[in-house]
Amino acid sequence: MEPGKEILIVGDSDERASLLKRLLVDNGYSVRAARNGAEGLDFIKERKPAVIVSDAAMPVMDGYEMCRRIRESPPTSEIPLILLTRHAGAEDVIEDIINGLNAGADNYMTKPYDPAYLLSKIAFLLENPVQYRNNPDDKSVEVMYGGKVYSIRSGRGQALSLLFATYENAILQNRELNRTQEELKALNDLLDERVRERTAELTAEVSERKKAEAAQKESEERFRSLVETASDAIICVDERGLVYLWNRKAEEMFGFEASEIIGRDMHDYIVPERLRERARAAFEAFRQTGRGPVIGKTVELEGLNKDGTEFPIELSISAMNIKGRWHSTGIIRDTTARKAADDKHRQKIEELDRFKRATIDRELRMKELRVKIEKLEKRK
Repeated sequence: MEPGKEILIVGDSDERASLLKRLLVDNGYSVRAARNGAEGLDFIKERKPAVIVSDAAMPVMDGYEMCRRIRESPPTSEIPLILLTRHAGAEDVIEDIINGLNAGADNYMTKPYDPAYLLSKIAFLLENPVQYRNNPDDKSVEVMYGGKVYSIRSGRGQALSLLFATYENAILQNRELNRTQEELKALNDLLDERVRERTAELTAEVSERKKAEAAQKESEERFRSLVETASDAIICVDERGLVYLWNRKAEEMFGFEASEIIGRDMHDYIVPERLRERARAAFEAFRQTGRGPVIGKTVELEGLNKDGTEFPIELSISAMNIKGRWHSTGIIRDTTARKAADDKHRQKIEELDRFKRATIDRELRMKELRVKIEKLEKRK
């Protein structure tokens, strides 16, 4: 390769021209770029390039016409020219080759081209600028391909050169195809392996999820069983005071079925009317802070039955922060029986106290009577 040689690029794609120019400049060439064949001819008139690399298809003037005019002008007829053709089917390739032969192109390459191959061709043409010239005595040859008749006017040397170029392009494309197939196979193998790995992972995840769901279901069933068989009423209330858990004991104690009170404000149902205002105020403070005078304590209050009767209860309340909102769980015990037992026990104690006092009074009176009798006997 001879640095400093000027290459003329002819093509209507600024992006492809920029990439090709960068490739050539990086390899020591100076580069000019024209947008079409007409502009390319104007550039050649200003200064002859060492090699021309041109697209075949362009607006205004295509690469074939530009190549013909270059070959028809003695000052430019020996400039090596490489045509870049579109990557198409076999019939289009043959037509491109014949058009290139008739135009007088030195070589052709299909796009996308291999950069190393293009550089090697440019280097070869710089070292061998005059590979062949048409013999004026050579007659044109007509060939039929794909139902079309083509007339080839190139010389044998030129035809041989382009046949070699066709062969080289075919080899390069075959290599590229093989490389692509190998890469595709490697990619497919990798994807298959990834799919197998991911399938195994998903299977394990599904298995673990099923185990977790089964464990959660079992835990929920145990919790539900514990709640439903509890000897105390268990009530859960959200931050709005609405009931979302109401166990069987609560149904039995207050007289409301779960369907009657779930999603409703508990204060309207189980708190005596005379206590509701104070209870609502305490709950409003609780929902803001999670604290309150009865939180974490056991207190004795009055509850309200569905039939409107009040009865004594023992209440323990705990706070729960769920997603930043304060919920509460109340465990309630009906203390009516205990109160009755306490009252009966208190009555017995009171009776015992009265009996003791009566006994003591009786003994005191007996003692006083004995003293009086002794005094009477002494007088006698």
